[in-house]
Amino acid sequence: MDTYAPNGLIPSLRDGFSDWTWTTLAVLVISTFAVTRFVTGLQSHPNHSESGEPQAVRMVPYWFPWIGHGLSLAWDYLSYVEKTGRRIKEPVFGIVLRGVEQNVVTSLSMAESVLSSPGASITPMVNHTLKSIFGDRGAIRNLSPASRRELDQNSHNLLTRDSNKADGIAPVIRLIKHETPNLVTFCRSPIDQTPWERRCEVTVSNDENDLFCETDLFTLIRSFVGHTTTSAFMGQALVDAFPGLLDDLRTLDEQSAILAMGAPRLLSLPWVSAACAARDRLHHALAVFHDAFAAWDDGADPGADFRDFDDVSEPVKQQIRIFRKLGLSRHASAPGHLSLLWAMNAQASNIVFWHVLRIFADRTLLEDVRKEITPYAKASRPSCEETGFPFQEPPRFTIDSEGLYSSCPLLRASYYETVRLDSAPLSFRKLTSDLTVTESKEDARAAGISRPRTYQLQKTDNVAIPHGIFHRDTERFSNPHQYDPLRFIRTDETGVKRAYLHTINPSASLLGCQGSAPEREILAFTAAILAMWNIEPTNERRFMIPEHKPASVAPMPKTDVKVKLRARV
Repeated sequence: MDTYAPNGLIPSLRDGFSDWTWTTLAVLVISTFAVTRFVTGLQSHPNHSESGEPQAVRMVPYWFPWIGHGLSLAWDYLSYVEKTGRRIKEPVFGIVLRGVEQNVVTSLSMAESVLSSPGASITPMVNHTLKSIFGDRGAIRNLSPASRRELDQNSHNLLTRDSNKADGIAPVIRLIKHETPNLVTFCRSPIDQTPWERRCEVTVSNDENDLFCETDLFTLIRSFVGHTTTSAFMGQALVDAFPGLLDDLRTLDEQSAILAMGAPRLLSLPWVSAACAARDRLHHALAVFHDAFAAWDDGADPGADFRDFDDVSEPVKQQIRIFRKLGLSRHASAPGHLSLLWAMNAQASNIVFWHVLRIFADRTLLEDVRKEITPYAKASRPSCEETGFPFQEPPRFTIDSEGLYSSCPLLRASYYETVRLDSAPLSFRKLTSDLTVTESKEDARAAGISRPRTYQLQKTDNVAIPHGIFHRDTERFSNPHQYDPLRFIRTDETGVKRAYLHTINPSASLLGCQGSAPEREILAFTAAILAMWNIEPTNERRFMIPEHKPASVAPMPKTDVKVKLRARV
């Protein structure tokens, strides 16, 4: 009797597979795609109800099993959603992403119904983000509901801070006042430059005895705002001890979309590997920060890199204390600290860039805004005759954040218009109960139908709301692709012009509501740069607004903007 030879199994499989030609494999793959498209096409027939009864959500056909519409969404989700909505003529439609159905709502009235429903929960999306982007292995996600509420409230206190309390925004305003004159230092050696200058390779030149710096505007502003904000709330020692912290945060943010789609680390794609490596370094830095604060809080020596935590904000301190009280280790706590660090930086720095660029791109607007902010953002430099010294003193800068908010409607309106054009946040909800949504008569009339449509959403359904759709709605904004801050200015009953926010929903992102501390901080950053610096394009006669590159919340420019910076004083 023949003896069984296990070593013959692999050669046998190899020989069997060799009989399959590449043509056969290609036919199999194409057939799978074709069958998927055919079946989902059959399932996508409209089922309108003539009696006005709630109708089921229509699924958009797709080609790729499990992936669904993922490739189209990853390329440009906003354009895809806009075109799909027009093509199938439905305000609510279904898409598939990673095998999971998402009901996309493109009617503003229906979106407001979903967001205001007590049966629409944000928790599943928060948990997914904690796991896929911030690397939580379950320690935070599996906390009790009461513990999660305590953590969430503490994070909310930091991110939305009470703007009526001076200490809510004072740390950022103080650093803006101190550091804006050093946005570029005109130092030729990187050793003498600021950390944000070194990240964007600032070069110093002169033109007819006029000194100026050349650099990439987006990288400069993003680094400056990120460094200032992080230092203000997590302390100067953290950014000094880990100078690559914000670079790693930027890498993670740029790849957050593909991480959120569930791309595994073992996929070995360069951008996924880079994002995961950056996340590991961020975890290490924040774990060290956690341990150092814990020692300092207990009265022990925190180590040479962290001698003082007096400049760390109270909510950050409180978060570490909460994690310690709940028994989480420094490594288990690190994803929670990372989510907070990311939330501080993910949108504000990008919005400041777009806000500054759009104002400088319009000379008339620039002159009007500068005239408006003059009483509240002042840059000066004493002359040699005034000081009695044979050299120039550094420039001096003062800023009144409350005056910028309450007395500068054009500055605020330009900010709202920037948010409208240069942010496209997504809201995700999971239904914990059945929900019926009906569009308003105004939305129905805009769609050219006589009777508002009603849709039945089921318990456990996922709902996605792309707010960028509403920002570009021609029914609510004339010439929606044009930058026009005046659309947000109204004259009140006393004849005073005021900035009035309507239709756009910054609270769906990380900027908070109208008048919140984050809004005031962004206004302060923008006003400080406008007051202190002249910025002009390097090669062109006027600024060209670059196309958007998708990011986590606010987009980045596809190409950076080369500029020259000159001090105004």
